[in-house]
Amino acid sequence: MSVFRSNDLMRLVERYMTPEDIRKVYEAFLLAAEAHDGVFRADKVTPYITHPLEVAHSLALLHLDADTIAAALMHDVIEDTDYTKADITAQFGETVAELVEGVTKLHLSDELCSKEAVTKASFRKMMQAMTKDFRVVLIKLSDRLHNMSTLGNMPPHKRRRIAHETSTTYVALARRMGMNDIRRQLQWLSFKNLYSWRSEILQRSLDHYITANEEKHRQIFDSVSDALLASIPTSNTSPWEKNLFRVYEQCRRKKVRFRQQCDLLEISVQVGEIAECYQALGVIHSMFRPRMGMVKDFIASPRAYGFQALQTTVTAPSGQVVSFQIQTRDMFQMAQHGLVAQWRYPDMRSMHKQEYTQAVFDDWVKQVKDFDSHAQNPDEFYADMQADMFQTEIYAYTPQGDVKELPRGATLLDFAYAVHTEVGHHCIGAKVDGQELPLRSRVPNNMATIEILTDKNAHPQAVWLNFVKTSRAYAYIRSWLRQHDLLQDSGAEGSIGQKLSVGIMIDVRDVKGMLRQITKCMDGLDVNIVDLKISGEGRIKQDTFTLQVDDTGHLQEVMRQLKHIPNVLNVSKLTK
Repeated sequence: MSVFRSNDLMRLVERYMTPEDIRKVYEAFLLAAEAHDGVFRADKVTPYITHPLEVAHSLALLHLDADTIAAALMHDVIEDTDYTKADITAQFGETVAELVEGVTKLHLSDELCSKEAVTKASFRKMMQAMTKDFRVVLIKLSDRLHNMSTLGNMPPHKRRRIAHETSTTYVALARRMGMNDIRRQLQWLSFKNLYSWRSEILQRSLDHYITANEEKHRQIFDSVSDALLASIPTSNTSPWEKNLFRVYEQCRRKKVRFRQQCDLLEISVQVGEIAECYQALGVIHSMFRPRMGMVKDFIASPRAYGFQALQTTVTAPSGQVVSFQIQTRDMFQMAQHGLVAQWRYPDMRSMHKQEYTQAVFDDWVKQVKDFDSHAQNPDEFYADMQADMFQTEIYAYTPQGDVKELPRGATLLDFAYAVHTEVGHHCIGAKVDGQELPLRSRVPNNMATIEILTDKNAHPQAVWLNFVKTSRAYAYIRSWLRQHDLLQDSGAEGSIGQKLSVGIMIDVRDVKGMLRQITKCMDGLDVNIVDLKISGEGRIKQDTFTLQVDDTGHLQEVMRQLKHIPNVLNVSKLTK
């Protein structure tokens, strides 16, 4: 099998590489085949060399360069065999050797005495290498994708461990790299291995629904396709494949039933130029009624990882809800493959069409370097990166009109640090659309304009660590406090979002809907409810809550807001 797969790889690279590069790839295969000779995969049957061949083949499909393909073929050589980095450097050069070294995992040692420690230290090492050459991550993602597709021969507990690591780290990394094609595959494979029974049942339900509604969906699709072709002859319309994991996650996020999310018809529209994106949007809105608040322009305001598109959700005359994503063809390719698209489609480089995505990536690399320089150990770096990669974006403007992307739930203090480190260090307050608010207030999800108020004599407070949400703000505050010997004494060392547990008692009139009003108020103030006990007789009840708040200032604000609720008679803090 490995011989046939190597032939497939060589035929593939012959389509786009020079003879010299083809020779480099072939020599890398020969070295890897010799190094892994006699070694088999977990099934005890498949030669190990098939794994690096599959990794290299997936990258060659994207027309990656010879150095990347050679490194992919040898990516396990330093880790698993007697070959050293010096051996690879001597035969293939420093660049290939650095790529292989970048994806080579660390081993258990006196300093790294657990698998978790090895995982976090190896991740930091890989990300450090990525800041010098982003192709390291391309190899790692392809490596992980093939490993995920071959978990069947492993024990269930090991499959779940690898799937969990993939879903919590590599899915987010692929998303941050703009490689959504790989991200979707990793999501599905992780979900299938973590929840095998659930995924099987839901997949059957999804397949049944798609079949049952095929004719209804086809009629809508055909009418849209015809209308767009009449207006934009070069347009291309295609149904968006329903990803089971995405359907499942949207059900959880929106708190809707699985069938409701299945009922959403999703259509992708691709055109040639940006102006045609808006033209296509006009055609769609002339055919169907757009749903309020469901039109999003990620062309004018791209997402943090470079994604660009127009998105709209409409209702057809039949009542069918339809979601459209409109992009130029270049935007579509960049959304699927990120910066890798420039290898598969060279005209993007020659016409500078990848420049925005490159700029976004460069900014992120700079941020990764900042995390690395401010983190004292792999645990801190891993936590900062996890918080950064799992952002769900909201957007806000500076008074100068610059757009800042932040995770949902971010505070005005996070916004200050997103503007500039020094702005964050010296901020004393903020105005949201002209209204002055405390720094702990959430950034609203309505594209607000935020002005940060500063004072040159102000400086970071240890308590800020308890309510900032972004890893950037947390890392800079933590670093400043360390430099000024304030962190250890403050007792604030911990992780982003660390909470304070407190108890409060609320005396209320026994009126219908009171509990709902109280919990809604708490949710709006970002309070976690840990426990609730209701006592009392007659018309007056005592609701005793155990809460998690950011700090005492946050608790005071919560209690103040609760007292304004009608039929709340008193709010008091419980003493231990």
